[in-house]
Amino acid sequence: MTDNDSLPNLAICMVTYNRTAEALKTLRSTIKNLGYPKDKIGWYIADDGSDDKHHSALLKELNKNDLRILGEHNERIRKEGEQDTYNAGKGWNLGLGICHQFSDFVLWLEDDWNLEKPLDLIPYVKILQEREDVGVLTFRILSIGADVFTQGYDGHIYLDYKKTTQYAYSGNPYLRHARFTRHVGWFAEDRSPGLIELEMDDKFRASADGIAIWRPVEISIWGGWAHIGTEKTWG
Repeated sequence: MTDNDSLPNLAICMVTYNRTAEALKTLRSTIKNLGYPKDKIGWYIADDGSDDKHHSALLKELNKNDLRILGEHNERIRKEGEQDTYNAGKGWNLGLGICHQFSDFVLWLEDDWNLEKPLDLIPYVKILQEREDVGVLTFRILSIGADVFTQGYDGHIYLDYKKTTQYAYSGNPYLRHARFTRHVGWFAEDRSPGLIELEMDDKFRASADGIAIWRPVEISIWGGWAHIGTEKTWG
């Protein structure tokens, strides 16, 4: 048993743009199936300028469930002259920064993932509390070709993603500690989300320190959250 009072706050940042049905499914399934004390959780909605109907629907869902909202934005936050680009990184960093003001522990979600089954997040938060060499617990799809090493901790097995092959970092849902942000950095602000993911992977694999990315072996090969997105909203 874990004493809830000893658990840290958890920030959840969902980045979104216009996929209302998918985003609502992401919210509802995560609210329903994520195993973590409700009173410890705060949400941030980082909306890249969707229509008001989309943004209002997400906030209504959070309010309906009486959830703490750390903040939200609904605008295309860009450098001057880049308003028509897919460069979402400034908005993502705004959300991540506010989340880190609330907690060192941030669950990062894009708006097209469905948490189909209960997922107890507490053991993974505890790893990030107790292991200063681990920066991310990823719930990613298990892809072929990754260079991984098995690690054991507290009776469970994890895959430790080595820096020798691409996509050691993935944009799939993951739990991120502030030490990962300090050591590896923030999201790139001059490119689209797909290229942001590649740049973050490059920075992680180029980092000389021992900050690791681990994945639980025991979750589905398709990841903790199932991918439901078919509509591409970012370039």
